[in-house]
Parts: sequence; structure tokens; C-alpha cells
Amino acid sequence: MSEVFSSHRLWLLIRGDFVAGYRSLLVVFGALAGVILVAALVTQGWILFGGGFYRTFFGLALFAWGLVASSRAFRPLHDRTRNEAFLLVPASSLEKTLARLLAVTIGLASFLLAFTALVSLVVETLNLLLSGGRYSFFNPFEPAVLEWILVYFFLQSFYFLGGAWFRRAHFVKTTLALTLATAAFVAFTAVTLHVVSAGYRVDVGDVLFALGQLEGAAGIGTQAALVATALLVAAACWWIAWLRVKEVQVSDGV
Repeated sequence: MSEVFSSHRLWLLIRGDFVAGYRSLLVVFGALAGVILVAALVTQGWILFGGGFYRTFFGLALFAWGLVASSRAFRPLHDRTRNEAFLLVPASSLEKTLARLLAVTIGLASFLLAFTALVSLVVETLNLLLSGGRYSFFNPFEPAVLEWILVYFFLQSFYFLGGAWFRRAHFVKTTLALTLATAAFVAFTAVTLHVVSAGYRVDVGDVLFALGQLEGAAGIGTQAALVATALLVAAACWWIAWLRVKEVQVSDGV
């Protein structure tokens, strides 16, 4: 059996984390079900939601819960009372990283998809019986739902890295770092465009036109290029998070 990766050890880690936290998950899912029921009954017929009530709920729950959970994925690594137990678990740093990554990406998204679909079926059946009208049932295979999941995976990677990197206030520090990085990128882009345009005014339309010309010359789609870039950035964040866990395990492990 490999010392670096074993699917059996990975499964045991995932199962152990689930057993340790399933009670909290049940409480959260119960609270979410109650919120959906009340919101569906109160907002029935609102134009604001239209047919996307459950799609909106799914997106809000995914981003709010997922980003916070990602930033807290490595709390035992930085908690002095649980640090030793985490490091002494007979598994490699790669397996420990993957177990938490799978939990807050594929695991969370899958559970929320199934949960939202099931709750929409139950709630809208009640809605139909009580008021004679209902929202559309949640469709987990909508293209918009997949797009939200992909965007979540991209944003999640930064908070997952922040959870491994920062010792305290993981969510707040990661959000601050992202804000500063975005501001620096925007400022750099503005200065670059000003220099390249030699003082002439350049607006958003000019930039989009240039991107369109570049797309035609390169023979690639802008959307495909953006998706590929987002995947590379996310993979880089996950990789750096693993290096961080590996560093701590080597330097502090027993």
C-alpha cells in the first residue's frame, strides 16, 4: 500500500469526518428545510423569483455555506487542542487534504442538489394543496445550476487555501486578501491600458472589441479560455493548500 495515497485510507477519512459531523449536518439541513417552507409559502407568486425560486435558494446556500465551510476545513490543523490528533492520524497530507476538499466541493454540492430537489418536491406538493399554486420543482440538471457550481468551485479554492494558510479568522482574512488582490489587479490593468493607449481614452467597448479580435486570431473561444484559466487557478490553490498541510505535518508532526 502506497504511503502517499490510498483510496481505502481516503475513504476512512471521509467516513470519519462524516460520522463526527453528521449531527450538525442534520441540524443545518433541518433549518434550511424550514426556511424553504416558510419562504415558499410567504413569497408564492412573487415576480422576483418566478420559476427560479429553488435555483436561487440553491445558489445562496451553496455559496454561503460552502465558502464558510471551505475556510474552516483545516481548523484542527491550527487548533492547539486538536492539532496533535490531526497530525497523528495515520494518513498522508495528500489524503487529509483530499478528504476535506472532496467534502466541501463534490460532497457539499451533491448533498445540496439532492436536498433541494427533495425539499422542492415535498414543499411544492404542500403548496399546491394549501394554496392551489406552486413554484416549479427544482431541476438539478439546469445549465444555470452547473454554472453556479463551477463558479463556486473557483471561489471556493481561495477560501480552501485561506483555511490551510491562515491560523485564525480564515474567512475574514481570505476575503480581505481577495479584495486587495482584485483592487491591485484593476489598478494595474488601468495603468497598463493608459500607457498602451498613449493617453487616449479607452472604454469597456474598446477592450471587448480587442478581445474579440484576439479570439478570432487565436481561434479559441473566450468562454473556453476563461473556464480553462479558472480551472488552472483553482487547481493551483488546491495544490498550494496541500503543500501547506504537508509543511505543517513535516515540521510539527510526531
